[in-house]
Amino acid sequence: MSIAQNTPAEDNSHSATLAPELAALQRWRIGGILLTHGVIDFFSYVIVPIVTLLEGRVHLSHEQGAFLLGLGSIASGAIQPLVAWISDRYHTRLPGWIGFVLAVFAISLVGHATQYWHLLLIQIIGSAGVGAYHPVAAAVVGQLSGSRRLVGMSAFFAAGMTGGILGNWTTPAYVNRLGIESLLWLIPPGLFAAWILWQSMRGVEHGHIAARAAHAELTIQEQRARWRGIWLLYTSNVLRFIVNMMLVQLAIRWSEQAILHRNSAANLDDALRTKAIAINGPLQASMQVGMGFVGLAIALLAAKSVQRQWLLWTPIACAVPLFLFPAASAPTWMAFVVLTIAGAGFGGTYSISVSMGQQLLPHRTNLASGLLMGGAWGVAFLGPPLAQWILDQSNLRIAFVSSGVLLLISGALIAFLPRHAGAMNPVTKP
Repeated sequence: MSIAQNTPAEDNSHSATLAPELAALQRWRIGGILLTHGVIDFFSYVIVPIVTLLEGRVHLSHEQGAFLLGLGSIASGAIQPLVAWISDRYHTRLPGWIGFVLAVFAISLVGHATQYWHLLLIQIIGSAGVGAYHPVAAAVVGQLSGSRRLVGMSAFFAAGMTGGILGNWTTPAYVNRLGIESLLWLIPPGLFAAWILWQSMRGVEHGHIAARAAHAELTIQEQRARWRGIWLLYTSNVLRFIVNMMLVQLAIRWSEQAILHRNSAANLDDALRTKAIAINGPLQASMQVGMGFVGLAIALLAAKSVQRQWLLWTPIACAVPLFLFPAASAPTWMAFVVLTIAGAGFGGTYSISVSMGQQLLPHRTNLASGLLMGGAWGVAFLGPPLAQWILDQSNLRIAFVSSGVLLLISGALIAFLPRHAGAMNPVTKP
């Protein structure tokens, strides 16, 4: 049997013969998941653009700020494979919903943190909640999308990136106008989104039983080939997530240096920190523009037969601008352009990798999603400390070049993925 065969179960359950009422219900469910992904990723990017302000309020060093960011990756990443296993094992979506609610409460309290350990606790709970949501929601979208899984997953990621862009872009303005304590008012709309999530997920079948039986009939060699593909995709995603978090840290420091240069100052005070976060928020958002909307464009343009090539060449091509990142004295728009392209490089093909993973392990779609998103994201905690260490040892330019090298390697790894991997569909009986 070929691992590129189609799956009648998937094709039939999502075919044109679906009753119009059922098809409409599925579209509404997908729409609800996309909306809640935007909301949860908004919350996940409330802290990032105001790190400079939090460092000043709680008197943190740059190293402590970097650890705070990295801790979010650990908490978000570590929880996802566990939640995915529970969801697959017990056929439940509940852990994703619980995580959503916890994230809403924790992150909305960040303005009331007065000590470092408060921030650490908020980051752990909030990021773990965000992480718990993702594999469950991604599996639901993949299940409901059927034969258009890649388009569904790309829309899922684009929705999340839209929420992240809004979080990065609006949080500094919101805080500067209303005060950081007013973030508490995010709780009511967050809980309303949690209700929408529950209504959207409730009753959606997991669809694992037939896939599990079909997977068991594969030869040992075919099963191992699928797992080798998963771990290769995982390694590539790890590197891209590390680059992601390195650039989050470097954008913060670039914003600070740009403000110091423009104001001919040597040190940041509260007024300069406020100016720095006004630059940092949009810079963080620019990366997500590249991640989300380039990813959606790739999904609409890329046929299954060329998905491997997109995974291979997109990171390599988008690494080049990082070697030429502008100095702090350069106009901000130049930094926007470079980071947008970089975002496309490390995030524009996430949907392809997760879609491939779900196809390789159709009997473990939550687990595949959890590994390729959270399992990889958990290792990204290395990004901020690594970026800060390079900064301490050299300068911003060397740090950006280093991130470009890692991004280039993440693309080159895909050369070892089987050439037919882009056409892999879930297994079926011969």
